[in-house]
Amino acid sequence: MTGLGFALYAGAKLPGVVMADGAPDGRYQIWLHDRNGSAATVTHGEVWQYGPRRLWEEATAVHKAYVNDGSPDSGDFGLTVSPDGQRLWLRSPDAPLG
Repeated sequence: MTGLGFALYAGAKLPGVVMADGAPDGRYQIWLHDRNGSAATVTHGEVWQYGPRRLWEEATAVHKAYVNDGSPDSGDFGLTVSPDGQRLWLRSPDAPLG
């Protein structure tokens, strides 16, 4: 589920959710959390979710959308910065994410 392309996509689709992955003890894990006390940890197919949001379910739905969008890599994204703010887009400034 990880990679820079997915990280950019998920960052736009899941604002405020922090995702990290790694293998600190040799076993690959994914961690997600938000500022409101929701969290999820995934290790070897086991999922633990806490708090009011089901972050793992949200992340898997975003991953499905990412795959349906052609699994874009980091070069498919752009950023427009204007006095009104920042806008991340996919493949064209006319296709904002978020």
